[in-house]
Amino acid sequence: MNHRKNRTFDAPRRLWQDSRKLRFLIVGGWNTLFGYLCFYVLYLLAADYLHYLFIAVLAHVINVIQAYVMQRRLVFRSEAQIINEFLRFNASLVATFLFNLLAMYVLVETTSLSPLIAQAIVILASLILTYVLHSRVSFRRVSDRQGRPR
Repeated sequence: MNHRKNRTFDAPRRLWQDSRKLRFLIVGGWNTLFGYLCFYVLYLLAADYLHYLFIAVLAHVINVIQAYVMQRRLVFRSEAQIINEFLRFNASLVATFLFNLLAMYVLVETTSLSPLIAQAIVILASLILTYVLHSRVSFRRVSDRQGRPR
């Protein structure tokens, strides 16, 4: 009976271990939820005092730190030097973040959507761009002289 119980968890465990894209989707889902909740809470607390785009910048800074830790450890399992990798991670997010700000501004100002709804739409739209940038820039593996990943 115990042997059968262990086999039940083998398939999901192997899927998690073997699929970086699945790990990215799950961790990315968490990061997206965390980022949106961060924006939501800051917006509720500070909307009377701060412009929604400035609130988006603050939420972004908080979320980037949290997201880096999650992506590094759980998705890409990187062992690279933290400072250089964190800088690449941030550089990769600049394009996505600028897209986010521009799209949110366009949605809010041209359609009169609430910033909360616009942010939710824009976050979902940037998922693919984020994966491509992280897999090819942030957490790319540097090859040594023999062409093997380090």
